Amino acid sequence: MCTSFVIKTKDGSPIYGRTMEWGAFDLHAELALVPRGQSFVSELGGGQKGLSWRNKYGFVAINAVKKPFVTDGMNETGLTLGVLYFPEFAEYQSLEAGKEANTINNVDLSAYILGQFETVEEIREALPELRVVYNEDIVEAFGAPAPLHLVVTDGSGASIVIEYVKGALHIHDNKIGVMTNAPTYEWHLLNLRNYLHLRAFGGAIRNEINGVSLAPFGAGSGMLGLPGDATPVSRFVRAVAFTQTLIPPEDVQAGINEASRILNNFDISRGLVREGESSENYHLNFTQWTTIGDIRNKRYYWWTEHNRRMRMVDLNALNFDGGSVRSIPLDEVREEDIKDRTNELFSR
Repeated sequence: MCTSFVIKTKDGSPIYGRTMEWGAFDLHAELALVPRGQSFVSELGGGQKGLSWRNKYGFVAINAVKKPFVTDGMNETGLTLGVLYFPEFAEYQSLEAGKEANTINNVDLSAYILGQFETVEEIREALPELRVVYNEDIVEAFGAPAPLHLVVTDGSGASIVIEYVKGALHIHDNKIGVMTNAPTYEWHLLNLRNYLHLRAFGGAIRNEINGVSLAPFGAGSGMLGLPGDATPVSRFVRAVAFTQTLIPPEDVQAGINEASRILNNFDISRGLVREGESSENYHLNFTQWTTIGDIRNKRYYWWTEHNRRMRMVDLNALNFDGGSVRSIPLDEVREEDIKDRTNELFSR
């Protein structure tokens, strides 16, 4: 259960936002720096080796279960990527003998994209030449199924959604700038037609019945009918409503602030969403961490369920030349960072 979007400031600077919902287990996510020239070989299952490559670009990314599973990240050109869950609809290509050297498992695709490309047009040209398969061995190591789709945005603000459905690659121009989970991107766009009546300005709507004047109780009536539940379908509609009614921020700092305010609306607390066989046998689905990407300035922000203080790394200041992958925990200490200002009142 993830929600992602792209908004733009008045000067067109793109800002990416995303929440990560996962409740089956603690992801123990880390922020990793992957340098240029890092070598990769994709495992195809059963000991078979697939595509091998070396990073053209360095990147920072959030991993999962302390393994090289890239779930979200930004490379040194500003290209920003999010991996979102896509259950029941993701279906990858088959592994064909003789084509292993041009085949990659679906979990490695995000690291490959961040390491190799600067623009979404480059990705659009390259992916049809690549076979993407599902590796059950990786699923076992992760501890859960991995049906995925990707959202990628480059420095120009151009954005695409990458989906594999019924064994075929689909690349969609993400002009709406929003993505959640299943169903497919095209289905979500069709569903938006059910909500064309929604308006930000609704306080002046009035009606009269037999001389009785009726007026809204207050501001916000133009959004009556906006779905508020946590399903992917409703979150997609709600994210479109928030992003499309947003007054373009004056600058990037204002844009980051607005992105964080929108993201707050998609936080899922522990207990609201439960999945499982019964009320006694279930797991939760809740927000574990949230990211913002200042794509033009190449700054990557995050906060977590444990500490809502915003933290940041500046990719311009990082050294991506050689060396090994380095990682840090998302939280130094898993507790809220609260500033006590009591003493300031005594000094006045």
